[in-house]
Amino acid sequence: MPFRFSLRQTIFFVSALLTAGALVSLGAPVRRPPTIVLISIDTLRADHLSSYGYQRKTSPFIDSVAEDGLLFDRAIVPEPQTSPSHASMLTGVIPSKHGVITNGFRMAAGVDTLAAALKRAGYDTAAVVAVGHIGSSRGFATGFNRFSEPRSLQDRESGESTRRDADVVNAEARRTIDEHLARAQAAPLFLFIHYFDCHYPYRYWDKKEDQSRAYAPEEQRQTAKQIVRYDDGIAWTDQHVRQVVAYVREKLGENVILVITADHGEQIGDHGNPVNHADIYRETVRVPLIIAGPGIAPGRAQERVSILDLPIALARLGGASLHNALDGVDLLRQAETDRSWMSRLFRPASTRSFLVVGGPTYTRSIALVKGSSWYIKNFDQAYRYARVQTPAPPPAALHGRIVRGRNIDGQQTYTVDVHQYRPFWVTFEHVASSPGCAASALATIEPGLYYYRNPIPFKGSIRITLPAARLDAVTLSISPAKCAGTTTYTVSRELPAGPPPEPPDIFKYLVGRKMTKGDELYHVDDDPMMLRNILDPTEREALDGELQTLFIASASRGDTQKIPPEQLRALRSLGYL
Repeated sequence: MPFRFSLRQTIFFVSALLTAGALVSLGAPVRRPPTIVLISIDTLRADHLSSYGYQRKTSPFIDSVAEDGLLFDRAIVPEPQTSPSHASMLTGVIPSKHGVITNGFRMAAGVDTLAAALKRAGYDTAAVVAVGHIGSSRGFATGFNRFSEPRSLQDRESGESTRRDADVVNAEARRTIDEHLARAQAAPLFLFIHYFDCHYPYRYWDKKEDQSRAYAPEEQRQTAKQIVRYDDGIAWTDQHVRQVVAYVREKLGENVILVITADHGEQIGDHGNPVNHADIYRETVRVPLIIAGPGIAPGRAQERVSILDLPIALARLGGASLHNALDGVDLLRQAETDRSWMSRLFRPASTRSFLVVGGPTYTRSIALVKGSSWYIKNFDQAYRYARVQTPAPPPAALHGRIVRGRNIDGQQTYTVDVHQYRPFWVTFEHVASSPGCAASALATIEPGLYYYRNPIPFKGSIRITLPAARLDAVTLSISPAKCAGTTTYTVSRELPAGPPPEPPDIFKYLVGRKMTKGDELYHVDDDPMMLRNILDPTEREALDGELQTLFIASASRGDTQKIPPEQLRALRSLGYL
């Protein structure tokens, strides 16, 4: 018996087939390889752009790009910090694999980059960056034929600013385009441009501004004023993006794939933080992501994506592929699937889970993002208390394991690697080689996170009980090394008995949920600002188990890239390996 369709069904299927036919071209390379321009606007939170629903008209040009292109409404980053996020943006792998786990770290040797992949495919590759911590000294120039950057952050005596404003970035971008036309006109161009003009102190780019009070707490707490100044930075940057895109199109034509995104957002009075991006709430983790150009069907993509996904799609558009074992997916292919008529008819609930790791010197907490749910595991509160006893109380030696020390820069250093997901306590006891030897002890979590700001002086012996979480490795350094004797340690789930503990200095460094003891869960569709914690014990157990599995899996991958030996210790100490 032949099938019969109603007029309504016929119209639906014809429409669906036409839509599917249009989507076949989504993200497909055009005949001639396109110019690819990737623009990253540092510290740009998505909800301060008009195209993402902001009431103020901060971004008219970016909004026009969004109207003509594909806007990803739920893009996030794996770690809201400049260097780690940009490294993931350019490699498609998580921080534990590219090795840039915090600002100042160098990208691991052997990690493939988007620039290197496109270069292999015949592209001329160039970059213009505004700050040195995503510069060549950190490995970010890998794969670029030309890399324009300010001087090193350490080169302050040169007199050159360590950050470039948008005027300087645009001048360098125009020069780079001109050099491309002079040297490699036959090759397509991949151009990466990085702006820093939304970063604090806001309006630093205005030469008439007096920034002498910018870092005063009372100044930072003027939230309304700071929001206006932050929005000024977006508008200023938007004008410069318009200018540089116009120059690209004037010189290179209309066959341009344009990407506008960010490395992280910003907190301006959110969750107790006056200004900064030190936490892992939505305002810092969610970023804008807009892609426009030939073959990109305009619209809004609602599926959650990560900045890890971007280089995979861009490499394919340029006829290239990355050699890394990738952690992302091709977000354009994903968008094509999500917008197809089959997906609209039979759309399953999203099951993709994302791990977000806090910048290690800002917050120890981590998050699980899945659909509209954000579950934040609060490790910060574990660092509320520590205990120092000198001399060590009896018995003379702690009944624990002996740990061997290493002589590093005149200090004897002892490290305890205890790989546990849940918080725990490490108690060190050190008995000096001589009872009268004047020594000092310094307890740290590498790299550069100190339990106490100053070394603790002692004679004879010292016992220190320290909190740890997030698979920490805890280090005790005794100075001078000649005073070092025997060090033992124990590990406990509970704080051992003893005198009342006191807050260590590390607790003052951490920000965000540190005053809150429990974990947190938010549904951001209902609560975009993440103000209502809806976690109950049943949900917590399931989510905590999923996050633990995801984190441990990402921290112990068998396909981790070859990382230089000097970085392995730091990676392990932060729980990434």
